[in-house]
Amino acid sequence: MASTEINNRHIICISSVDWDPLWTRKQQVMSRLPESNTILYVEPPITLLSPFKDPSMWSKWRAWFKGIRPLPAQKNIFLYSPPVTLPFGNKSRLINRINQWWISLFLKRVISKLRIRNPILWTYMPNTADLLNYIEHDLLVYDCVDEHSEYTGLINKQVMIDMERDLMAECDIVFVTAPGLYEDKKAFAKNIYYLPNAANVEHFNKALAPETKIPPDIRNIPKPIVGFVGVIQDWIDLDLIKAIAVRYPEWSVVLVGPVGVGVDISGLAALPNVYLLGRKDIKDLPGYLKAFDLCINPFKLNALTDKVSPLKFYEYLASGKPIVSVDMPGVREFSDIIYIAHNKEEFVDFVKMAINTEDEGKQKKRLAAAARNSWESRVRFMMEKINLCFK
Repeated sequence: MASTEINNRHIICISSVDWDPLWTRKQQVMSRLPESNTILYVEPPITLLSPFKDPSMWSKWRAWFKGIRPLPAQKNIFLYSPPVTLPFGNKSRLINRINQWWISLFLKRVISKLRIRNPILWTYMPNTADLLNYIEHDLLVYDCVDEHSEYTGLINKQVMIDMERDLMAECDIVFVTAPGLYEDKKAFAKNIYYLPNAANVEHFNKALAPETKIPPDIRNIPKPIVGFVGVIQDWIDLDLIKAIAVRYPEWSVVLVGPVGVGVDISGLAALPNVYLLGRKDIKDLPGYLKAFDLCINPFKLNALTDKVSPLKFYEYLASGKPIVSVDMPGVREFSDIIYIAHNKEEFVDFVKMAINTEDEGKQKKRLAAAARNSWESRVRFMMEKINLCFK
């Protein structure tokens, strides 16, 4: 029988997000691998232009100068922020090749300092296709969490597609988070598995615990509360959220999470029953979910979200709260325990219906579904399939 764990390995994780403050699939997976492994978590670099578009990015310069940053909470994980790179690497393959070569010069020094040997190279970034030849590795893993070619901003769609296909051609194993991603990538990967996102079930179950306190900034907001947790990016349907607030002026619509750069929330902020509470620490989120009467999953429907496994959806499930979602492939398997709307009017109608028809039996079914979709189960699956690659 194949081992179900990865042990005593060196792992280099090329991530698309910093370790803090917002935890996503990357941190959830890496933090659950056995502690016998040494993990180098490589945060995404910024370009020379990034701080001028988002001043908070100046802090990334400091992170680079710090070099290797041990993670106090998990002594086997080390963080590293790469050097600043040239802009437009996602538009020009030539620039990306230069950037990846530049990053490799510094990354090799870090690998040497940590005495990393024969690592598993575990990437979340299509552009690492041009890093592979510079970093020796025993195994190449690509965990594909989005359709990167559909991102808005400074990218060239065909360049992104080409880089990703070149990466997958070299991969020993590929995981994808959504059915659409599986269908789109399976022809280009020799070993691919569909594995959706999940939840830290134990943590978000705390929304049901009597001892969990509701935070002060939501405690006195009038009920019922229709709630959203997550980054407010351009793929969130703000018009849909506004429609809920307008239809039910006596209800409260609460958004917990930071606002993405360039996202205009002025239309929502002007409404008296909409509350924008900003970014919160992950440890406090169960308290906010406890205050909600209903959770909403209001993605815009487009080529990007058609291939998304909404992480917050699984956390909603684990909180036990009723859920209304747009009709996206990543949630359809849960159609018997949530409300899935096919248009704006139906979504707004379902909001009221979900609150009015909630009962203990429905909550138990959602909690049972959440228990089957834990990060622990996802990581066990990944380790089992990766171990087969070593046979």
